[in-house]
Parts: sequence; structure tokens; C-alpha cells
Amino acid sequence: MPIKVLIKRRFKEGYFNEINNVIKEVRFGAMDHKGYISSETLWDHEDPFRVVVASNWRSIEHWNNWKNSELRKSNEQKFNEFLDGETEYEIYDLGIYPH
Repeated sequence: MPIKVLIKRRFKEGYFNEINNVIKEVRFGAMDHKGYISSETLWDHEDPFRVVVASNWRSIEHWNNWKNSELRKSNEQKFNEFLDGETEYEIYDLGIYPH
């Protein structure tokens, strides 16, 4: 079943270009990963340092494979110096309630 993953982060002020570059780098890596469908980046209108990345995957297994991949772990470490708090993950099933 397809899923949507929301990745929520708040970044320190003053690093917009660096943050934007890392987000692009992670997305490009995900695009080549099996099961990736699409993603979008949402910048909070009221708080431009709060960002949500919404990505769609063919299954939870595909997402977990990407989330635990060495490439993603390496890219995620690049965010650490810019983060202002913990990264939050929310996972939703797409479509009609599956249960």
C-alpha cells in the first residue's frame, strides 16, 4: 500500500542556502531509490525556518529501506549542524482506510 511520509524539521536561522542544498541532495538520492514516487518541500509561511518534506512511497518497506540506507544516513548527518530541535516523522497510508 502506498504511503506518505511527513518529515518535519525546524532549522536555525541564517542557513537557508545550506539547508536548501541538503534538502535537494537528499531528494535526488531518494529519487533513485526503489519505491520512491514523489516528494515536495513545504516552507512554513509564518516561520520560514520550519520545513516539512512530504514524500510518497510505494510501500512502508520501500520507505524503511530508504530511511535505513547508508546514503540517506550520510545525507541526514549534514542536517545536524543546522537543526533547531529533533526531526519528527509521520507516516500515513494513502487511499481508503486499509484496515
